[in-house]
Amino acid sequence: MNRIRKRKTFRTLALCLAAGLLAVSCQEGAKPRKLTVEQLDYNDSLVYAAMDSDYNEALLLVDSLEDVHALYDAKICFYRAQIYFKMGQELSAELYYKKALAGNALREERPSIYYYAYDQLSTILTIKGDQQGALATATEGYAKVKDDETDTGQHWKSILLHDIGYCQMQLGRVEEAEKNFTHAYNTLKRLAMQTKKYDNIYSWARVAYNIMDAYTSTGNYDKAEKWVLAAEEAITKLVESPKCPKKTAEEYLGSLNTHRAIVYVKTGQKAEAEAAYQQFLRSPYSNTNIGLVDNSEYLEIAERWNDLANLTPRLDSLASAWGMPKSMYYLKTYLVPFFNAYQKSGRQEKALSIAQRIADSVDSIDSYERKHNAAELAIIYETQEKENKIKEQAASLSEQRILSVAGGLVLVLTFFVIFLYHKFNAARKLAEKNEELEKKNDALTIANARAEESSRMKTNFIRQISHEIRTPLNILNGFTQVLTSHSDDITDSEKSDIQHRITENTERITELINKMLELSEASSHTVIERTDEVTGTEIASDAIQHSGITKATHIRFDMEDRDGAGKLLFKTNIRYATRALALLLDNAQKFTKTGSARLLLSRQDAHMAFIVEDTGIGIPPEESEHIFGEFVQLDEYYDGTGIGLAVARSIVRRLGGDIVLDTTYTGGSRFIMTLPIEK
Repeated sequence: MNRIRKRKTFRTLALCLAAGLLAVSCQEGAKPRKLTVEQLDYNDSLVYAAMDSDYNEALLLVDSLEDVHALYDAKICFYRAQIYFKMGQELSAELYYKKALAGNALREERPSIYYYAYDQLSTILTIKGDQQGALATATEGYAKVKDDETDTGQHWKSILLHDIGYCQMQLGRVEEAEKNFTHAYNTLKRLAMQTKKYDNIYSWARVAYNIMDAYTSTGNYDKAEKWVLAAEEAITKLVESPKCPKKTAEEYLGSLNTHRAIVYVKTGQKAEAEAAYQQFLRSPYSNTNIGLVDNSEYLEIAERWNDLANLTPRLDSLASAWGMPKSMYYLKTYLVPFFNAYQKSGRQEKALSIAQRIADSVDSIDSYERKHNAAELAIIYETQEKENKIKEQAASLSEQRILSVAGGLVLVLTFFVIFLYHKFNAARKLAEKNEELEKKNDALTIANARAEESSRMKTNFIRQISHEIRTPLNILNGFTQVLTSHSDDITDSEKSDIQHRITENTERITELINKMLELSEASSHTVIERTDEVTGTEIASDAIQHSGITKATHIRFDMEDRDGAGKLLFKTNIRYATRALALLLDNAQKFTKTGSARLLLSRQDAHMAFIVEDTGIGIPPEESEHIFGEFVQLDEYYDGTGIGLAVARSIVRRLGGDIVLDTTYTGGSRFIMTLPIEK
């Protein structure tokens, strides 16, 4: 270990020495000098060599090059953005990409890396879930390159147009995305066929693959089939290229087959889907770690739960080997599919074990995300503080030069005037800075208060989720022990009751997990497609069944259809609409200890209205908007996670409607859910 550390230290010192030699002609405090193309290329090679070795070494080298003015500011920011992105620190990468793109320095030196920075920044914002920001960034980059008719310009126009299309797909703007995808694909195909360059062929294949993935990841399986064929054409050309590495060829072909199988199975072409899946299994790619993940995604989408359950132990070992932190991504991508696979394949004991791991993971998610974000913010603040010090030093140096020159040229009277001027100017600046500092302190106080409130609500939510999951887990654990240790002494009626209770509590755990996953959609603005032609009565019936309100013994429930409004046909998404209404019914059931609840169907102008009334504890008018916030519970003595209303409103607004509280109703609570009537 010590020998390894010594080698790393020596290599770091050597890189720093090389950076110092590049600036041997620069005096301390000198202005950045104009560098030649050869010098810039040499500096680039140093940085990329360090990035291949160690990211921390690369950051140290970039700092050294900055200190001796061997790189200009925009290039420094560009390199830091690349390094932080590879380190998984998206906040820092986003900050530096934006700084690198602030001027035209990158574009003047090398347009390709300027357009590449726009592409990477759009990718980072997409990963963060900021689809609108990603779309704006890609659009701005496209506007910068659209007049460049060279091969390089057309290449990057296609890449950025593909970025725009990907964002549009995530936002539900399928027709616009289709046009942009088609133009980007055709342009890259033409460049690849004309130039025969490997880089152009690779870009064509990569973009074709991403377009295919955009359609499958958003559930547009019918339109995805033609893009599977388009991706196959591009990937075939890539694989046939002598410069294509064997590993790259295997990865693209293997993943192409899993996407093909997914599209076929979702469009009812079962034989073709099985053939594509078997072709994937015969490929070397299926035995790799990434191939194993592709395999699990197909099995989950195809609902082949028994096969997925058999694959789960290997996936679990892989996730452990990767050392994935306990985050919502880990919970959603790995543990929840594990739980579904075991539960839906009838392996209840293993499903119970995974459910326990989910409960344990929930406790550490908040702590991990807080530490992860704090680490990135610390880097950002440290960087800003360093830049401020550099500016202060530069300003101080400039002022000293002015004073020294003035000292040899002016008379005593001029000195006196300058002294008075600087004194007045310093006093004014000091007053301005004090005022600015007071404003920042006020803003910081408000931000801290909001952060404390957010932390408190998240802590309460995690505690509530842990309690909600552990209660049915304890019940399941008790019944499992009874079944395994006293099975001969249990009567048939007792076994039937135990099986009913096990099923009931398993469904309770599943519902809690679904709520946790729906929480990630509460702040989403993605439009939900409305292609189902249904009636209000169908939505109401499904929601009543899913909520179980008719089975509740502590309240009376009835449904009323005013003027036959429930028979009116209109277009919406029945699954999402049903889920939102079920959450409102569940809310009425939960907060009405005794009394009644009812669902009224009515037409309000161009909207179908679902009105849920109850005789429960009621909600003060001043809380009419606050209750739709995440983790909000006005009465903590009632069970619940405080996210149901937030999820319900988010779903309905993405369907083009809304949910509001009727503050004029005094007999309890009345929620009005409206959906647009679109024939």
